[in-house]
Amino acid sequence: MEIPTIVNVIISLFFIYLILSLIASEIQEEIATFRQWRAKHLKKAIANLLDVEFTDKLYHHALIKTFAQTNKKPKPRKDVVGPVYIPSKMFSYALLDILQLDFQDPNTIDNLEKKTNIPQEWPEELKDILACFAKRVKIQTNEIQTEIQDLHQQIAVWFDESMDRASGAYKRNAKGVSFLLGLLVAVIANADTMYLMERLYKEEILRSTVTQISEQILARSSDGVVKCLNNAKNQQSKKNCLNPLNDNIATALSQISSPPIGWDLANPLKQLQAQQSISPVGKWQLRGIIKIIFGWLLTAVAISMGAPFWFEMLNKFVNVRNAGRKPHSRAE
Repeated sequence: MEIPTIVNVIISLFFIYLILSLIASEIQEEIATFRQWRAKHLKKAIANLLDVEFTDKLYHHALIKTFAQTNKKPKPRKDVVGPVYIPSKMFSYALLDILQLDFQDPNTIDNLEKKTNIPQEWPEELKDILACFAKRVKIQTNEIQTEIQDLHQQIAVWFDESMDRASGAYKRNAKGVSFLLGLLVAVIANADTMYLMERLYKEEILRSTVTQISEQILARSSDGVVKCLNNAKNQQSKKNCLNPLNDNIATALSQISSPPIGWDLANPLKQLQAQQSISPVGKWQLRGIIKIIFGWLLTAVAISMGAPFWFEMLNKFVNVRNAGRKPHSRAE
């Protein structure tokens, strides 16, 4: 097996994974938006910091309500949970506002530290946290204006750290959803990794076509997407970086005359025979069916890795392939 052939098979396979990952990502994003998963997860995380009552008060605060996004439709939804993102500074300002602290009183920070003159309805954990923050700012300075700024900063840092942990939990849950959607896309698209590798290796025209198309798409949009991915701060931002690829990939699919995926009559018959699911006389064999299901599962795992991952991998292998080419001479 020649090295260039292996590299082209890998590039073609990664390109197909990229296409399927973009499709799965778009489906997941639509579901997450409709079901308001991010907004619900954020509100639950904030409720863990405060409590349900204080969270409701926070969400009715004018500063927080400005970040609530309904949907893309002209008519807003009535069942909107709240924002999907709250800046830590806005959280700090809104929280201290609903707590109705009198910062004109020079003893406010002292009262927080000693937990005196504090309303009984405040959650005990919140009292302890604010007392700890007040103690920190008292150690750092004795000027009331500076103490107030430091208190805001302490609350903002506390919120950011808490949301980082909540984001990790959301990502773990989203990973499971990504796999299930990946499996659904793999079955609907009949994307069997084992069969994909076999056809890409055996059919030079198909392999060359997919490789050429992937290189053309990367040449048109690689620099901008790579720059965007490098500057992206989270996974959602990385997914948004790949939006320019959607139109190019839709056009690319129409250029592949016989794609190794799909349920058109020719492809499943080749697939079943290649995996020995049916014998020449038409008898079904269990071993081949299991191989097809295993191929779908491999594709589902690949899709769950995410479109940004496969774009970066595809870009690296295309660069390796191009770097290995012999430069043209001036005579050529």
